[in-house]
Amino acid sequence: MANVTRREGLAIASILAAGGCTMAPPEGAAIEGGAADGLEFSEGALREDLLFLDRGSRLQSGTPGDVALTERVASRLSEAGFTVERQAVASPGFDSRRCAVEWGGQAVDVIPQAIVSPTGPGGVAGPLKLWRDASDTAAMGGAIAILMLPPARHSRLLAPVIKGPLDAVIGGGAAGVVIITSGRTGETIYLNAPYDAPYTRTPVAVLGPKPGAALIDAAIRGENGRLVLDGEVVSRASANVFGRITGRGPVLVVSTPRTGWVRAVAERGPGLAILLALARWAPRALPGNDLLFVTTCAHEYDNAGGLAFIATHAPKPEATRLWVHLGAGIAAREHHEAGGWTLRPLPSADAQRYLVGTPDTLDVIRSAFAGQPGLEQPYPAAAGAAGELGEVLAHGYPRVFGAYGGNPFHHTDQDDLSATDPALVRRAALAFRDSILRLAPLS
Repeated sequence: MANVTRREGLAIASILAAGGCTMAPPEGAAIEGGAADGLEFSEGALREDLLFLDRGSRLQSGTPGDVALTERVASRLSEAGFTVERQAVASPGFDSRRCAVEWGGQAVDVIPQAIVSPTGPGGVAGPLKLWRDASDTAAMGGAIAILMLPPARHSRLLAPVIKGPLDAVIGGGAAGVVIITSGRTGETIYLNAPYDAPYTRTPVAVLGPKPGAALIDAAIRGENGRLVLDGEVVSRASANVFGRITGRGPVLVVSTPRTGWVRAVAERGPGLAILLALARWAPRALPGNDLLFVTTCAHEYDNAGGLAFIATHAPKPEATRLWVHLGAGIAAREHHEAGGWTLRPLPSADAQRYLVGTPDTLDVIRSAFAGQPGLEQPYPAAAGAAGELGEVLAHGYPRVFGAYGGNPFHHTDQDDLSATDPALVRRAALAFRDSILRLAPLS
């Protein structure tokens, strides 16, 4: 797997461009009338899992939302006949008192960038200065840099499109940084972060251009400001949760991340709902198979939970029959752009999702996912993959397929039930099911 890029995803999709695609009808009976749909793949069953996230709280590792979801997953796996285990993983957190930028009698709340470098209640002060390109770097000394990102589906602090400008403003001597995340909604986009330590001791926050419009205007006028990130950095206990049914032969692994910055209904919901549906189905449909179903924590810290699972609890590559990964945003809605950051939902699926497989899976998954926007054209594993799927490939697992994406509301507080649809989740679930039926049974 020397050609697999661990973290940056498909080279051809390093910046996920916005796009629309009308969903085509399913092709043939393989999806709608294939082997034993069963109630586990009904829209009602899938909706129940989506609603659990929609009605809950944020899924940051170790928070009440994550704890509640952990217990639900463990219970559902146990009900399906799996022996459930947990692997403890500690995650960074921040107990905030106040996080804001102040200027001229005004203030706007900001999201502290994890792992947070707190300022204390007094904050750091300096002139508000826009950074738009390298020509602005010389003016950053002692400033509160307002770092304007180009439009993209941002999700990760260390993506090159963010890391390069951030390094520039820090290297230019900025006293603090506010990253303006420019996405399709204009809302603030939370950014995944390194796990072990703050990326910089310079205080950094994020803010969308919509809530940050007045701050941007203040920087254009050259006003003075203050960045306050007051609170305590803490460690929170979370866990990878996995269920095992011991059988014959190499192991079938099905995995999905469980945590995220927000409620993450379209980001996390489809993967979790599909994993639980497959867990209810697989013991009956694949009798005798050795099954391992896992949900990992600390995804928001550059896949830390997935890496911990691979390091100590995953089967060795040579002992694995097939690894199926259900990544972010794999059944989100497409939206029309109606101007002024207004998005109108469509019944079709967002096409900015990617299906990736090792060579011996490509023909099967191409057939199973035919007609599903974005997933209808699988990419070979050698092209690379993002997130935990990239980690699985990088560790040399020989037979792997999975999907991931970044919906328009990815990592925003607006990622609720309206950003996905059980019908879209069901279509993806049946394609995963049919692919597993062809790739995983014992001979």
